[in-house]
Amino acid sequence: MNERKESTTSIILEYVRVIVLTVIATFIFLQFVQISRVNGSSMENTYFQNNIVLIDKVFYKHSQPKRNDIIIVDYDDGLDDTLIIKRVIAVGGDHLDIKNNEVYINGKKIKESYIKENMKTEDLSIDIPKGKVFVMGDNRNHSLDSRKLGYFDFDNDVIGKVFFKIPL
Repeated sequence: MNERKESTTSIILEYVRVIVLTVIATFIFLQFVQISRVNGSSMENTYFQNNIVLIDKVFYKHSQPKRNDIIIVDYDDGLDDTLIIKRVIAVGGDHLDIKNNEVYINGKKIKESYIKENMKTEDLSIDIPKGKVFVMGDNRNHSLDSRKLGYFDFDNDVIGKVFFKIPL
């Protein structure tokens, strides 16, 4: 009988240990990674409404943003802070032109095989300051992005880089 009681106690202790370690591991994981759900159609056909993505919110911030990174930006719309998912088109030091619905970085037309459809937008010419990023959605005709909102500060506005999409 005493052996059975010790066995039950050891099983309970093992469960408690597993639960505590799981909670600690989850807490540590969430310090480095954010889980987010895509809201809207601005990144189609790359990401769709309700896709779940994992965001590197620590290591990416210690690097330099690169063109084509998919990032999460904290955009203050005056009512709430809103997280938006966009593609980095230009980084600090770049000159961006949009002419005749085509995007040029530093005078060179960029290849954009990822956009949903041909873009219809106003012409634009802008220098991107150091520490800033210019972002656009892949569904250009249905995206609220840097064309209207301006560039974003990498240190203050960018939450992190999307590194994984959870398959549905």
